[in-house]
Amino acid sequence: MSDQEFPIEEETPPKGLLSFKKLNRPIPPDALANEFRLMRDELGRELTAEVATRICEKSGTHLLKLVSPRADGDHAVLTVSPGPGNRRPAPLPSVNAPDIPFCKLIYRPLEVEGAEPMSVVDHVLNPADHTGPVLDAFAAVFGEDVLEAIRTALLEETRTPSKLAAGNFPILFVPRPGGGDLQVTPVSPAQAFMGMKGVKNRYFDKPTEARPRPPRGRWHAQAISSQPQNISGAIGGPRARFLATMPATMRQEAAELYRYVHGGGFPRWRDEDVRVWVLRYADMLEADETYNNSDTRAALDRTADRLIRDALIFRDEVLEDAKNLTPSLDVTTALADPPGPARILIRRAWGTEEAFGRARKALTSPHFEHRVSKARTAVPEELTDA
Repeated sequence: MSDQEFPIEEETPPKGLLSFKKLNRPIPPDALANEFRLMRDELGRELTAEVATRICEKSGTHLLKLVSPRADGDHAVLTVSPGPGNRRPAPLPSVNAPDIPFCKLIYRPLEVEGAEPMSVVDHVLNPADHTGPVLDAFAAVFGEDVLEAIRTALLEETRTPSKLAAGNFPILFVPRPGGGDLQVTPVSPAQAFMGMKGVKNRYFDKPTEARPRPPRGRWHAQAISSQPQNISGAIGGPRARFLATMPATMRQEAAELYRYVHGGGFPRWRDEDVRVWVLRYADMLEADETYNNSDTRAALDRTADRLIRDALIFRDEVLEDAKNLTPSLDVTTALADPPGPARILIRRAWGTEEAFGRARKALTSPHFEHRVSKARTAVPEELTDA
């Protein structure tokens, strides 16, 4: 395959085509070779097979210089597979400064029209439907030997660091099953640095109408190194410690009230005595079917009225608390209509299906509904225990 097989388009060469980031520059599939020519011209140096091998061998998923800047350059990268799967992990380069422009060429996400942005390295490690045209265009511009050097360095078994710099590396000792200790040095994936940076940055963005400041928590960042690009050109911005101080966990009642104010369900009434009185009322209803007189009927009415009265008191207290909470939260959502007494009483744990069935039967009985209708106009002033 030769360079002449791809047409050369006349255009003013743009600047900044070498990058580790997407450039929002869509590339037509038939213009891939031309894009690589423009990148080659901006590079201004020859990308040889030797250079390609060097920068790929110094790329890995874990960069030991993120742990200690004293790590030897020949023992500074490690590639760890995440486990079973059909995708190889994405590496990052850790090279000397003169080689960074070469890395920006093969690590730049190419935004081919109609396809997912992928770099040359991505296409070699995890081929996609449009990998063939991309790599063919790359080979036409830089040579088949360069492409083969990239493939060999990335796909063959990578070298494992055989030594660590003295000091700076955290060391743990864990017991071996057969006795003795095993020395362990924890190393985090290089992608975790950029991933955590993405998580952190949005909490420090200036609020706008379209992007208000996150309302929960306090966020602190302390820069601890200013030039992580010396470790990898793909890493930008200061390295920082990130501290998030989150609000204390709400009690159950407060959390339910908060959800109700924000459009959620009405809070549950968690008084344990309610279950006892509802089941007692159910027993009295069953007894009333076979034996009743003026005294038992009065006791039945008083028990139902007590349950209704206390449920309405609970409902009024919740509504008052919700209204008091609303101004402090600047909530504009209208409060949902509160449930009736029967619904307030039934929404709790009953322990068994049998107990729940008895409670539901009692709270939907004609007698209870009659007492609820009377309570809408007047609540008895004096209610005593049955």
